[in-house]
Amino acid sequence: MSKILSGMAIATLLITSPGIVQAQVPSSITPTPAQSPTTPPRQSESSPSATPLSTAPDLNLLGKAIGLFWQTNRAQTESLIVMNLRDKSADIKVYATINTIAQTGNKFRTELKFAQPGATPTATYTIVCDGQKVWTYRPDKRQYAQTTFPKFQSESYSFLIGAASIFFLSIPEADRQEIIQALVKDINFLNMLSQEEIKDLQGSQRQIEGQDYYVYSYEDKKENWNFNGFFNPQTGMIKQIELAGKTAGMNFTLTEKILNRNTKAKIGSKVFRFLPPKGVKKVKSLPIDLLGG
Repeated sequence: MSKILSGMAIATLLITSPGIVQAQVPSSITPTPAQSPTTPPRQSESSPSATPLSTAPDLNLLGKAIGLFWQTNRAQTESLIVMNLRDKSADIKVYATINTIAQTGNKFRTELKFAQPGATPTATYTIVCDGQKVWTYRPDKRQYAQTTFPKFQSESYSFLIGAASIFFLSIPEADRQEIIQALVKDINFLNMLSQEEIKDLQGSQRQIEGQDYYVYSYEDKKENWNFNGFFNPQTGMIKQIELAGKTAGMNFTLTEKILNRNTKAKIGSKVFRFLPPKGVKKVKSLPIDLLGG
């Protein structure tokens, strides 16, 4: 059991494993002339300060963060996602705001809007999963499509329900209970982890926009992926997720700034059900346009 919990603890720190996200990031995006790179408003972004010297990770704070993340079987997360894809010929930035209610058992409901901060959304979607089936609905086109949860997971846009929510959904309820029970017995149980188990994990203190954060960093040298998880150093609340790597020959970065995360969200009986509005047409597939068109 301790080995399972150790692995879960490290994975929880990462909030979303690079392997999961690597399978879900877009394999390619080709901008049309109308979608050529622009300079977005900088004041609305969260720009990390220069990376300070990293040290051994604070495992006591990590234990607190894990307990907070898994204290209930449900969570509502509001986030701002900024994606950047760059190569010699293109520099593409994609903005999306998400509001996801997730519950263990692969149940979730996401309201997704593509829009630069303060601008009118260019496209909106509702994505609903009852644990087995996933419905994607686009109101402006009055269309919806249905697929299975495994097929949705394999789509390049599935990460748009939120990185934190993806990982939350990836852990079965029984495993969540084991983690909580271990933390109840000893909040500092992560100190039993060996140096080998945490050798690629480092910690540092950073400041962004006047706010102090404790940052856990992980580098997958084999797959060439980097992860940073930004936490409130007092409460252990996850505040931001950053992923960077390469996909289809392009440099890829994803930043999810968590605006609000409520682990005591009230969930009605119909939250994870989709009832198509009158006059809406069912189509074979309804891919999410990552450029918000």
